[in-house]
Amino acid sequence: MNLIRAIRQKPLEYFILLLIFSIAAFLFIFYRSDHFIQRRIIYGSSATYFLWSLYHHYRQGDLHLSIIIEYLLFIVLALIVTAATLF
Repeated sequence: MNLIRAIRQKPLEYFILLLIFSIAAFLFIFYRSDHFIQRRIIYGSSATYFLWSLYHHYRQGDLHLSIIIEYLLFIVLALIVTAATLF
């Protein structure tokens, strides 16, 4: 319920997030035969997601070092899992 309310309050922010993941997924599938480009897509989408999260929490007024570290750890974990399973 809280997520639905947040999306209704800031639809543009969440639309941008959906756009980031949609473009990344499309490009990842489009370049399915080129693992080098796929890695770059994963790195780029991870960095873009990190920047989006910083912006999002800054606008909410709750951007703290703990949130930055949490997002960084989450992204690093996702990169490790992706690198270990796909390549």
